[in-house]
Amino acid sequence: MENYKRVQSIDRAVSILKCFSKQRKEMKLSEIADELSLNKSTVHGIISTLKYNGLIDQDEETQKYRLGLYLMKLGDTVASSIDIRDIAHPIIKEVSQQLNETVHLSKLDGDELIYLDKVESNQSMRIFTTIGSRMPAYCTGMGKAMLAYIDDEKINNLLPDALEPMTEHTITDKNELLKRLADIREKGYAMDNEENSIGLRCIAAPIFDHKGNAKYAISVSGPTVRMTDKRMENIISIIKDSARKISYKLGYEE
Repeated sequence: MENYKRVQSIDRAVSILKCFSKQRKEMKLSEIADELSLNKSTVHGIISTLKYNGLIDQDEETQKYRLGLYLMKLGDTVASSIDIRDIAHPIIKEVSQQLNETVHLSKLDGDELIYLDKVESNQSMRIFTTIGSRMPAYCTGMGKAMLAYIDDEKINNLLPDALEPMTEHTITDKNELLKRLADIREKGYAMDNEENSIGLRCIAAPIFDHKGNAKYAISVSGPTVRMTDKRMENIISIIKDSARKISYKLGYEE
């Protein structure tokens, strides 16, 4: 492990910022000092510097401190510099090797999904998809995994009134699709059971960005002869866990 040379004052400043969370958005000076086992004068000096630089804000009435707006700007800068493929690829590669099936990464664009990355299995029966290609979202596992986190009104506006049947198993009724999406939200994963292509089954899970949006999805796909009901429980567990890992790397907090 690399031996980092740490600066105590910076360590303490970072510790102060880490005191705040979704559950604890505002804190008194005394609460921060107690949390970090530091005296109030030390904490006050550091907070004053953080406040001057926009990293900490203070309510004038309650005198409580909260995270500053400049952190939002820094967060957006970080988000814009992230390449989802760089983050996700090692994880989807690991999933593909573990299950020996094809794993995809995609994002939603309107009512379609776009394939961003793919790790192919070494099985003789493979999935013929290409990075950059598009598919209708309503009849794919990844598409439904992302659509599930868009409110119903937007879904109605987003999707055409007539959903084209890709196979005999495609959900073509929008009301039925909305029911399925609600079920996906509850379970945390989506399934494409020959809805897009006969003989092909897919399990997908959403990936959330730092704002909590289901911006991406990953899936495990394979022929129905291999993607059996007996394997489903294990595949679902792996794909949900992998999507969660990628989400965390994007800054998502449950």
